[in-house]
Amino acid sequence: MKTIQLIEFLSTSSDLSDVLSDEEVIAFAPNLGLETVSADTVLRKEGEPDCSLLIVVSGEVRLSHDGNEITKLHPGQIFGEGVFSEDGTSFEQATCTVDSVVARLALKNFEKFLQTDAKAAQKLKEHYTNLHHQRLHEVEGLSFRDQRKFLALVAHNEMKPSLMEFAKSHQDKLRRFHLIATGTTGIKLYQETGLMLSKKVASGPLGGDQAIGKMISESSILGMIFFRDPLSAHPHHADIEALGRLCDVYQVPFATNPGGAAAILNHLLVDHPEEAVIPNRVLEHYRNQQKKVVSAP
Repeated sequence: MKTIQLIEFLSTSSDLSDVLSDEEVIAFAPNLGLETVSADTVLRKEGEPDCSLLIVVSGEVRLSHDGNEITKLHPGQIFGEGVFSEDGTSFEQATCTVDSVVARLALKNFEKFLQTDAKAAQKLKEHYTNLHHQRLHEVEGLSFRDQRKFLALVAHNEMKPSLMEFAKSHQDKLRRFHLIATGTTGIKLYQETGLMLSKKVASGPLGGDQAIGKMISESSILGMIFFRDPLSAHPHHADIEALGRLCDVYQVPFATNPGGAAAILNHLLVDHPEEAVIPNRVLEHYRNQQKKVVSAP
């Protein structure tokens, strides 16, 4: 790509056009080096110093953090803005997903640009420094994990009055937990008992059961109280059964009636150092089998 073609691309098809004027792009372009990069090439590893601002000219670049994809960048998009920050450390890995061409502004070339057009260079630095901080906050949000352990309170509509009665008679104990509930259960709990939820998810049939199931798999649920109506059919019966199955998989105490719920509260509120932890042999066997599947050629 000739310089004149690069200038036209930067002025009309890149994010740079939102930062620099056409005249400033003309002064900026000669400071860029073009590189042809093959697919699967890692342009920058997570945690490495950000030494260059890079512009995708053609192809595609994937940004990932902690093994999770953040986004895919296409022609005209820019990354490596940490080069202008004080820490100068990359929080994302950049990998070409296909054969690509990138334009690189090395730090030494930015210093040359600063000498030839200080106003444009400062404008560029300020914009991408702010963008770096914005992206950093976004990544921190994605990687944030709530370390709290929740007690789940769920009830079918016909059983909500029973759950309210149970909550009223066990308020002091329930207040000692981070509570999570589905749908209207949390509102009714607050209205009738004054208990406040630490987290609320959608109604069970609308995905709340699955949301709690995900938390069980992440070891975020320390106990499940699910007052089920045993005399009525439910359209989301499969989700209800899945919750019970996950509690068995991850050995989470699971109660479906007031007697069992009271026992769970008493158990969770007392340390049991004398009790040996009984490992879940079925889960261990399954995980070992999955490791073999992954490692198989």
